[in-house]
Formats: sequence, C-alpha cells, structure tokens
Amino acid sequence: MKAIDYHLQELAIALDENDVRRVLPQVFAADRAILDVGCGIGQSLLTMGGSDRLRVGVDIDEESVRFGESRYGGDILFAVSDARQLPLPPAMFDLVFSRVALPYTDVPQTLREMCRVLRPGGRVWLTLHGRSVVLGYMAEALRARQPKRLLHATYSLMNGYLLKYFGVVVPFITGRYESWQDPQAIRELLIREGLKVEVQLKGRHTVVEGQLT
Repeated sequence: MKAIDYHLQELAIALDENDVRRVLPQVFAADRAILDVGCGIGQSLLTMGGSDRLRVGVDIDEESVRFGESRYGGDILFAVSDARQLPLPPAMFDLVFSRVALPYTDVPQTLREMCRVLRPGGRVWLTLHGRSVVLGYMAEALRARQPKRLLHATYSLMNGYLLKYFGVVVPFITGRYESWQDPQAIRELLIREGLKVEVQLKGRHTVVEGQLT
C-alpha cells in the first residue's frame, strides 16, 4: 500500500468514532497547541479542531507532508522533519503525541525532543509497537522465504531488546530505525525527562501518557 493510501485509510478510521481500530489522545479545552510527531497527511490532527487551536504536524516523508499541506494547510501547519531534531522552540505545546511513528525513530532521542517542546503541565501521548508485531513479521518472512525481510525483522527484534535493557537503539544498515517498545522502558525514559507516566491498554493498543511536572 502506498503511503498516501495508507494515510487516507487512517483518516477514515480517525473520523469514525465507532471503529475499534481508532485510538487517539483525549483533547481538552486547555490544549491550545498540539503537535503530532509522524503526522502523515495530518489525519489525526483533523479530529482535533478548534478555530483558535494551533495544530502542527511533522513527518519525515515529504510526499505525505506536501499532500497534507495541499488539502489541509489552511487548518494545520506542516513541516518535513526528522523526529530526532524538531524544528520548533522549547516549551511550545500542551499536547505532543505520536500515534504510529515512534517505532520507526531513534526512540530515546525522539522522546527527549518531544519533552523539550512540551510546556510545563503538558502531556506526551504515545502508542507502542509490541514485540508480538515484530515476531509476526519474522514469521511472515520465514513462510515467504524472504531473507532480506527476515534480516530486517531480526534487527527490529534485537533493537527492541537494546531499548528494553539498555535504553538505546541503533540504525539499520540503511540508516533507518525500527524497534518494538517495552512499556516499562518507555516509562523510565519519560520519567527521566521529568514526566509522571501512566501505561494503559486501550483495545489492542498499548498507550503511554505522561505529564510534565
């Protein structure tokens, strides 16, 4: 599936409150500025309207960002950016979230950046990519006899263990990142940044939410 098609499918899910696949952070009236890290075409931000609310989306995929700008640029501010170095000033946002992108980033550095741009009392909201997902990729690669996919899935599995036990991840030979995330490891990384953290299961999703104290 092409990236734009995937994001349009995710938009349909985000707009359907009865879809069991839908998981989004709760938005409060006090959330005047919201940032989506890994925004795609802005599909999640479109559900968080408000004429006087600042909504900003960043994504490393230029095609998705340009598509979002062409369709929704009047309501959402977009930027092409690596999550490791957000082009934004500190203490700017009340809510910073990442619904699907975290597993494909340098997780510790991305979390530091998300916390850097968070206002005191603001919240970080994340969905995690569990180990079972990566094991599923490995099984599919084995069944299909695709050694390159198996190599990448094995890297993702080992990277998740590096994150769990040592708090670090390493890039693949392509320079890109992928890992699974242990909830306790993510919790500890956020606590180091000064957040009070809760982990919850919402349907099939593991959600981590932290508030900057």
